[in-house]
Formats: sequence, structure tokens, C-alpha cells
Amino acid sequence: MSTASSGTPAEAVEAAERDSIGQILADWARERPDLDFSPVGVINRLSRVRAHVDSALLQVFRGFGLTAADFRVIVTLRRMGSPYELPQARLMTQLALTSGTISLRVDRLARRGIVTRAADPEDKRGQRIRLTAEGLRLFDKIAPVHLANEERLLSSLTHDERTTLARLLSKLLTSFESGTVQAGLPLGMRLEPAHLARYRRTAAGLSDTPGLLVAETIEGTPAASAGLARGDLIVAVDGTECRSEDVLAQAIDRVGPGGHLRLSVLRADDPTQVTVTTPPRR
Repeated sequence: MSTASSGTPAEAVEAAERDSIGQILADWARERPDLDFSPVGVINRLSRVRAHVDSALLQVFRGFGLTAADFRVIVTLRRMGSPYELPQARLMTQLALTSGTISLRVDRLARRGIVTRAADPEDKRGQRIRLTAEGLRLFDKIAPVHLANEERLLSSLTHDERTTLARLLSKLLTSFESGTVQAGLPLGMRLEPAHLARYRRTAAGLSDTPGLLVAETIEGTPAASAGLARGDLIVAVDGTECRSEDVLAQAIDRVGPGGHLRLSVLRADDPTQVTVTTPPRR
């Protein structure tokens, strides 16, 4: 018995390739076409991919009697190089944990002889956490298995696709991890990333426009000389939309020292053009 297909061939392919989030987006497109649900396509996919990845990684760690949290302590100490140790406060910062949580993790590993604690000679109230010889042997056992597992989890992507995905995720992560856009510093201005810029502008009753927000300019620098000021929003550089610092950094590299950058700027909600001269290399 044959089954009649519905829709065009292109629609059939789209339906076959649609993941669980694609179906959610299709439902919302039908129910509330007036709302933009496109961010769901990124944020929810990141969340669901993370759930699948975490589950697969945990299976490897359990095989060695560890949790993912345990492995993060081990791998952080190992990548520090000999003598494979850190002050507990710095380890806490590296792993973005509270003091209570890091203490529990270190206690668990210390009981197994994977790490040791010792008084920190540079901080009377602190301790230094060191990976033991057993910890090093354990890392050498886990690392090849763990890396092979991660490589398998990316099997659906080609090498070029992995490179592209890593670059895009790095751009997004950088915008969250750093409150300052480093590419603006050589020009004499401190810039805030696009998501912070949108928060600040909408809070001030201005348009919700993505771009790099000027938080400060330094007197006597190219940015100040060009007339850029706190609150200006850089929306394009030499005609290229500017939502992240790599656009500005690439433009600076392209024109070289003494070159000119044409910045499209929103001053409040008034568009203007500003030309900045790049400084000589130091």
C-alpha cells in the first residue's frame, strides 16, 4: 500500500531534517506569527545539545569512578604544568565555584589520593592543592578515552563545520566573559559588548539596537580626538555591521597604523559618521 506524500519535495526534506526544536518553532510560527521565536532556535538547541553531551561524558567519567566535577579539578591542575598545583582560592576562581563547593570536591579527591592539601607559604589562611602521582596516572588513563568520546560526539560535523561552530561559539562566549571589548583599547576607548549595550539602551528609553557601546574614552587618544564619547553606539565599521569585537579588530589590522576607520555611530538615536585614525604600533 502506497502512502501519498504531502507538501513540496523541499518541504518534505525540511520536515525530515527538523529536530525537536524545529517542530517547536513551526508550532509557534503557526500560533503566534507576530512574535520572533528565532532566538529559541539557538538557545534551546544549545541547551539540548549540552544535555546530550553531558550524559555521554558522564558515562566515561563513571567508568573511572569520577564525576564530571572531579575531572574538572584534575584537568585544571594538570594543565598548570609541574608541580601541578594551585592555591585553593585560584582553583576556585578557575572553576567558578564557591569556597564550600571547592572544599567538598577537593575532600573527595584527597580521600582517594588523587590530590593533596598543604599550607600555602604565601597565604597563612590558604592552602595549595596538588595533583599526586596517582592523580597524574589517572589523568593519563582518562584523557585519551575522554577526547575520543568528545570527537565521536561531533561526528555529524565536518572538520570545516567544527571550525566554524567553534569560532561562532568563541565569539558568543567572549561577549559574556569579558565586560570590555579589547579591540577598542588601542583606540583609547572602553567598549561594552552588544548584549550589554542593548540592556543599557533600552533601560534609557533608546532603540534596542545591537552594537558596541562606548563606556569611556581617554583624553588625547584617537577615539577622543575623533569626538567619540560615552554612550555612543558603534553599529558598523567601514560599512560592515559591528556586533562583536572581531569586526573592529579585523578592520584595525586591515588599515594598519595611521589608517582611517569610518564608524557608523548612533548618538542617542541620531545616526552620525565618525572617522578614527589608528595609532602607530607599540
